[in-house]
Amino acid sequence: MGRFLSIVLLCLTISTAVAQYVPNSSQGFQFMSMFNPAFAGVEGYQDLKLGYRYQWAGFGKNAPKFINLAYTIRLKEPLDLNMNSTRTGTVDPEKKNEDAPGIKKSIQALGINVFNENIGVMKRLGGGVTYAFHYPVAKKVMLSAGLSVLIDNTKIDVSKLYLGINAQPDQFYQDLVANGANHTNLNVRAGIMLYSPRYYFGVSYLPLVNSVLKTSEAAFSDSFYKGSLQAGVSLPVSPAVDIKPSVLLLMQQDNKFLIDYNVKIYLEQKLWFGVTYRDVKSIVGTVGFNLNEKIGASYSYEVSSGGMQQFSSGSHELVLALRLNNTKRLSQQIW
Repeated sequence: MGRFLSIVLLCLTISTAVAQYVPNSSQGFQFMSMFNPAFAGVEGYQDLKLGYRYQWAGFGKNAPKFINLAYTIRLKEPLDLNMNSTRTGTVDPEKKNEDAPGIKKSIQALGINVFNENIGVMKRLGGGVTYAFHYPVAKKVMLSAGLSVLIDNTKIDVSKLYLGINAQPDQFYQDLVANGANHTNLNVRAGIMLYSPRYYFGVSYLPLVNSVLKTSEAAFSDSFYKGSLQAGVSLPVSPAVDIKPSVLLLMQQDNKFLIDYNVKIYLEQKLWFGVTYRDVKSIVGTVGFNLNEKIGASYSYEVSSGGMQQFSSGSHELVLALRLNNTKRLSQQIW
């Protein structure tokens, strides 16, 4: 039973690590409001994204699979006197926008996220709601603050664990099979961000509240991440080409960091290529395109350069984006 108990402990360790949800994605910028709620509402349209990640393809049908669905809508748009207005005087509507009170140029946004994860014998289903408020602090510069509330349920199907030939399950195992390892967690997180069309910088605190709503004796949870930091800058090198480096950092409870270093090249905001180095010793190549102002898609392939290389055969991820009510034909602002 020693080997079996080790397997159970490993599963519970995985359960603990993922109980505090962050997207397991090589395209984290697509779901940034889950790392920092202040990102909700940055885009000037209704933003709907569906992501599917097939991790460590070498494991075949047992490979981990992740689905993430995110939707964001602005509850309040900033005042824009250039829209639905005619010039009846000598004052430029753009000047009127600049002189308008800050509260009229503020933004309020609501985000909804649903996620599903399958990692071997472990399955998790959850969702969350995000609210963010954006306030102008300078010309084309906004300061935003956001709050997210997430609930997720993690289950471990112990009956699918292989105990070996002629195994003699003890009472502990039989109790696990009968009752299961089941855990429901509530997490509240908060964040702030300063941004403009050319840069962004945000920080978030993830375990603002981390509470167990329901648990079995064999399941437990603790906050795994303290917070996150996000930063990016857009560097136009020509009217048609932008280079956009960025970084996404997660701080663990032991004060160690997980860091993604990214750089993307955008061609007329229609086609883009990206490379990411993750300090867990993996490299990601990404390609994306905008079919029009409403539809976009991106694909990434991640390969490990560490100890998992001989087993994983790489990870695939596809993200589909739908930009609803995009009357201004805006491109995605976060990279």
